[in-house]
Amino acid sequence: MIVKIKRGDKFREYEINVDKNWTILEVLEYIKTKIDSTLTFRASCRSSICGSCAMVINGQSKLACKENISKNLINNEITIEPLKKFPVIRDLVVDDSKAYEKLKKVKPYLTPKTPPKNSEFLIKPEEVASYDKQTDCILCMACYSDCAALDVDENYLGPFQFTKTLRFINDSRDNTPLNERLDLITKEGNIFECLECQACILACPKGVTPQFDIKKLQNIALQNGYQNPNPPQNDFNSFNFGGFNEGGFF
Repeated sequence: MIVKIKRGDKFREYEINVDKNWTILEVLEYIKTKIDSTLTFRASCRSSICGSCAMVINGQSKLACKENISKNLINNEITIEPLKKFPVIRDLVVDDSKAYEKLKKVKPYLTPKTPPKNSEFLIKPEEVASYDKQTDCILCMACYSDCAALDVDENYLGPFQFTKTLRFINDSRDNTPLNERLDLITKEGNIFECLECQACILACPKGVTPQFDIKKLQNIALQNGYQNPNPPQNDFNSFNFGGFNEGGFF
């Protein structure tokens, strides 16, 4: 098979013959140790936990340690590129510092309230369930890389940043004022610019759903007096609804 790897402004092709049950990360390690020691990429846990081996595989951002060859071969070829939206340091290694700076803005940490005397915070299971999935985010940047809204506005905060915001808004132990978090995501983060393409959902290797989190945050913002600066021009009530035909359309 042929592995095409973007290195600088060109693609370098490597012809290899390995087990197709190997992961993409194993392929990269094979190329580096057996063919070209100058190939540069990030990797650590090999278990889809650290998120460091995220890269673009056949056009979609994925974790190299999670994807195997057999599911990604197209005409006996695999194309690998560095994550999008980031300056490239070398080969498949990118500078993701700007995305982390955006994350810092949303205060992705708990500012605890004073616990009750002679007690501790008691959290109901349903409350934990409201933010449990958001804690699965491993900051791999795959959603950020595939986000269409960032193609339109580079100052748009980003999918995983909004997911982290919702996680702490839903935590009753957090003492950060709600309006402070909402100010950050609406006035600076431009949350209403989400294009609802759901590319972030497809990209996430942990099953987190950033676009759904963004929609929840938009609703929370609207309920608290914030306005969408670019509201949709049409809504469902504006259509002349004539009923559904046999195919389910009207």
